[in-house]
Formats: sequence, structure tokens, C-alpha cells
Amino acid sequence: MTQLPLISVIVPVYKVENYLDCCVQSIVNQTYSNLEILLIDDGSPDASGAMCDAWAEKDSRIRVIHQENAGGGAARNAGLDAARGERIAFVDSDDYIAPDCYQYLHTLLEEGADIAECDFVETERNDAVFGTDAGEISFYTPLEAMRCHIRDTAFRQLIWNKLYRRDLLVDHQIQFTSEVRWAEDLVFNMQYLEYANVLVSIPEAGYYYVQNPQSICHTQINPASIVQNKIQTFRYYKDLYTRLGMYEEVRPQLYKFLVDIAESTYPSGPFKKIIEEAKEYWKNRKE
Repeated sequence: MTQLPLISVIVPVYKVENYLDCCVQSIVNQTYSNLEILLIDDGSPDASGAMCDAWAEKDSRIRVIHQENAGGGAARNAGLDAARGERIAFVDSDDYIAPDCYQYLHTLLEEGADIAECDFVETERNDAVFGTDAGEISFYTPLEAMRCHIRDTAFRQLIWNKLYRRDLLVDHQIQFTSEVRWAEDLVFNMQYLEYANVLVSIPEAGYYYVQNPQSICHTQINPASIVQNKIQTFRYYKDLYTRLGMYEEVRPQLYKFLVDIAESTYPSGPFKKIIEEAKEYWKNRKE
């Protein structure tokens, strides 16, 4: 009997003692059982680290890495360095997944996809049912996916609703950048899309996104950091799309990416020029 590919599920853990059990239980309960579950305790000051160790005692597929607090990206990079699976998945430790999530996404990769994503819902109910007749499956080339990516339609700028091939990540040294603390998902996915060939999106909801008021996006993100990170992300996008010969095509979306925040949080100094350029571009388009 052929051994199914090992899927390494990377879970960064920080101050989630009220959510962690639900998250890990949903991964342990996957119908796809050949899993390596990497719980990365990012110096959590609550009971989360001890809870990770307790879970490792219960299930031999679970490994725990304890590190000093360095942020979600660094925690995920530690997981990538330790991963042994042929496939890579990410789950945020205050969320959870449907029982058949990885079973179905694995099937899509086995059929030739380099990356597969499912839909997600904001709910506390674990009631998603996967099946090939449940909705239309969409296939994309990398360039099509990049066009969708910048418009935030299909292949949304997320990492936790996807299954990746580890060989592409390793061969091209794709990890999370320390330069972008907010929106790390965007840059990570764009790096991956540069080297992927076939991308598949399914409409079924297999990931459950829980609004946690103590999460990083609620407690460590402020208008100033959003502006700074959007500028950094814009520069990365501009360089990437220029290399691909797509910059003029996606330029309106990239400028809109900046202009959307210009009125509520107006940057100064080195950021002012690029915002002014974006506003002038949109003004000229309207005329």
C-alpha cells in the first residue's frame, strides 16, 4: 500500500489558551491522518506553551517548538525549517478547520496542482462538508492567479486556507519576511506564485476564521504601522510585477491599494511622495 504524502501543519501559538484546544483538536481529527503537527510556542506568556506540551503527550504526530517571542512570521519560519512533510499547511491557533479539509486539498495537489485553496467562513460551527459535486473548481495559471491576487478575488491574500508543495518552498528559499509584520501572507504568496504552474481554488468552506480580540491584528496593528507596511508591500509588488512585465496592467489596483488609506491616515516624510503619485494617477484616469 502506497504511503500518503506527509502534510506538515504549522501552527504559531501565542496567547491563545482559550482557543488552542479547539484548533488542535480539529487538526488531530482530520480524515487525512498522515500529518505532522508543529506547534510553535512563540514565547506565549499564558498557559498556551504548557497546553502544547500536553497535546504532544496525547498524539505522537505533534511536535512542539518553544522559542522566545519573535512574531508570527518568525514562528512560521521555525516551523518551515523543522517541517519534514511533502506538503505544507498553516493554521492560526485561534481558528480551526473542517474534518475533510486536507483530504480534499491533498487530492487536488495529487492531480497536479502546485497550490490548492478552499474558502473560509467566520463561524464557530464545524459543519463544512467537502465533495466534488459541491461547487465549481477553478483552475489558474500563475499570471491569472496574480491578477486575481492583486484584486483580492480568487486566491485571496491568505496562507491558512491553502496547501503548498514543500519542494517549491525549499528550492526557492521562500519564507516569511521580517520587513513586513502586517500582511506577511501577501508577500509569501506572491513569492510562491512566481514558481507555481497550476493553481486550484474550490468554493467549499474548510477553514473557520475566529475573530479573536486578542490576536495580533487586533492588538498590535495601528494606523501608522498599516501605512508603513502598505508602503513596503507596494514596493515589493511593484518590483515583482515589473519583473513579470505586468506592472502597467495592475498599476490601478496597486495605487488603489495605497489611496484607500490616504484619507484616513495620511503619511508624511518619505511616504508622502508615493501617495501623491498614486492620487495624481487616479485623478488623471478620471479626467
